[in-house]
Amino acid sequence: MRRISRILLIAGLLLSGCQTKPKLENLYRVEDFPQADASWPLQLLLNDLHRELSPDPNWLPEEASGSTQAAWRSLIQVVNPQPRMILAYEPSAAMRRELQDYDTLWQAQTIGYDALVMITGSENPVDSLSLDQVRDIYAGKITNWKQVGGQDQPIEIYVQDENSGLQTAFERHVMQGVPVVNPTLEWVYERAGVVRQAPAAFSPKEGALGFSSLIMITQVHPQPEIKMLRIEGIAPNEKTIGNGKYPLKLPVLLASNTASDATIAGITDWLLSAVGQQWLSDQGLIPIPEKK
Repeated sequence: MRRISRILLIAGLLLSGCQTKPKLENLYRVEDFPQADASWPLQLLLNDLHRELSPDPNWLPEEASGSTQAAWRSLIQVVNPQPRMILAYEPSAAMRRELQDYDTLWQAQTIGYDALVMITGSENPVDSLSLDQVRDIYAGKITNWKQVGGQDQPIEIYVQDENSGLQTAFERHVMQGVPVVNPTLEWVYERAGVVRQAPAAFSPKEGALGFSSLIMITQVHPQPEIKMLRIEGIAPNEKTIGNGKYPLKLPVLLASNTASDATIAGITDWLLSAVGQQWLSDQGLIPIPEKK
């Protein structure tokens, strides 16, 4: 009889505050850094974390998996399992079932926050949409920008790959079970900084509507022809995401397939320390708010 896997998801704020912890430099050799993977928008963050904690001028990152689903799937190791860690967005319900089917013991800790952002051409006069409007646009109920205060122009909607953590987040937090109707094409990040097909669609004057993450748009692959829309009149930034006013906050998780690896535990402790939280802020993530 298959052992029921214990699945621990710590997606909330588990700490009473970020306590300063010792730096991890020189606590382990570069070759001891755990096998790691990441969602595409977080791949550069993972690379920088490796360099920060185990400096090596000759180190080159491994080719990443290419999707949030693939990152989570990398934790599944049926034969000769090795300690692994990932930086990723929350797994989909299907991915959770897959982890359980393979009896994978995994745990996750929120280390900071990104945000789901809606984007359009930089010259589109529409600056803000409500969540209901976004849902109605993707459901096919609103089809023209003039219906939301813009020009008389069809709205072309874009989605991401079904394995994307951002697609999972969009379906969960925006669509809430309502199906997307006739997306123009998939907007897929092949690798960090490389977008397939979408740049032509998001020219300044075109009426495209899509979604991405704050760190991707501001840090990894900024594009002047794209602007982020306010949601419910609120712009996504460190203040509004940190205080919870921006409605599409995304937890960034450090997950692993073991609770006993000292190196992974040390990395987690460092990221949750005051030094680590400041480092994450410098990289474009939103720190975990301190409890008062």
